[in-house]
Amino acid sequence: MTQIEQNIYCFPINKSYLVYSPLNDISALLNKQALIELREHIQQKLAINNEQITEIQQLASDILNTKQIKITRKQNQLDPLFLGILPTRACNGACNYCDFGADRFKNDTMSYEIAIKTVNWYTDLVLKQKRRLLEVHFFGGEPMLASDVVEVIVHRARLLATENNITPYFEISTNGQYSEKQAQWIGEYFNSVVLSFDGFEETHNLHRPINGGNSYENVLRTAKIISESNAQLNIRCCISQHNIGQMQELTHWFCQNFRLAALNFEILYRTELTDKKGLVPPDPYEFAVQFQHSKQIAESYGIELIYASDISEKPQVSSCPVGKDTVIVSPNGKISNCYMLPERWRQVGLEFDFGDINNAEAIDQNALSVIRSAVEDKPRCETCFCKWSCAGGCHIGNTPPNCSNNYENYCLQTRIISAYTLLNKLGQHNEIATLKDNKKTLKNLACHKTDVLIDMKI
Repeated sequence: MTQIEQNIYCFPINKSYLVYSPLNDISALLNKQALIELREHIQQKLAINNEQITEIQQLASDILNTKQIKITRKQNQLDPLFLGILPTRACNGACNYCDFGADRFKNDTMSYEIAIKTVNWYTDLVLKQKRRLLEVHFFGGEPMLASDVVEVIVHRARLLATENNITPYFEISTNGQYSEKQAQWIGEYFNSVVLSFDGFEETHNLHRPINGGNSYENVLRTAKIISESNAQLNIRCCISQHNIGQMQELTHWFCQNFRLAALNFEILYRTELTDKKGLVPPDPYEFAVQFQHSKQIAESYGIELIYASDISEKPQVSSCPVGKDTVIVSPNGKISNCYMLPERWRQVGLEFDFGDINNAEAIDQNALSVIRSAVEDKPRCETCFCKWSCAGGCHIGNTPPNCSNNYENYCLQTRIISAYTLLNKLGQHNEIATLKDNKKTLKNLACHKTDVLIDMKI
């Protein structure tokens, strides 16, 4: 099988079939007979008489002959996506689904020395590579528990950017649990804010308690302050079985009450903590359908509704920072590709450290190469039409090494949401409407095991 044939996918949609060639950015909805004819042309590479060419012959020709989109794979020296910094792993929240172990890191704060070394080193790298953007993202814990460190980094980066005639860009992922003054400072100095806000008061407080009580009022205030600032507000909302029935109402509410750049719905993952707290992940079929309804609502407000593993503009080998040379610096100065706890990586046999800011010239190129290759070793994904967009989702939680080849719930909802996206691009709104109302058809699509057209039994 050629590389082109290996990346032509097909799966059932009601009584039709959706053909998708991601490396050519080509998709089509065909009936069974047309699909059989298309496969025959592709397999045999039949000669085409240009004077009598049929639509199926033209489709086969386009798939076989259109120049494929280049897959971006990092090679050679470090080529970072951006600089990520964890000022602290501590957190003032007590989220009932968080497994970052923040309570163990109350005194785990980055020193000013490491903070300044990190910004200096990364700026030098940006200048050597002749980039024009100095992009810094803050993760946690809750970054603003080390607000002094955040301020040092922001002001140092702004100074160096001014001196070198480049543009600074700042983004923060935050729970919004801090003072009005701090929220205003973020709104003034940051370009983008990713705010964790799980919806209406009852659900938000159930998901994300703070000090044993109410966190809703504070996050609501922060959201309003950022919404009224120059920073872009991106709301990240966790969906459990508790609030899945509210997704459409939530979409209206978020879009009506805040100036949003984007809204991101993420599913709750099951852990020992969620079991203990009685929180249940959403049904994947219900989530996918509710997501599609919510996406249409968001679009009516001119807002993008995001699902991280949806069909992407360009094919990719990873849908997260891992494998993209992202530089993420921990409070102790370790450089890695992931902001999750190292113990989480190592539990599944992965290693994402590849340097230390205290010896920044000694980036471990071999370790970096191993990380780059690890994200492509995904047997479960090989015959799935989402291979070049979802790319396995989280490399720790969804597709760790030696995971089962069977689809998990994340795969099922991703396949349905991705199919909706392709149908939208084709203008097949009637098919979408029918698909949303038919659980059997949804299961046929979601559980379709081998999407590679050449291998399919039609």
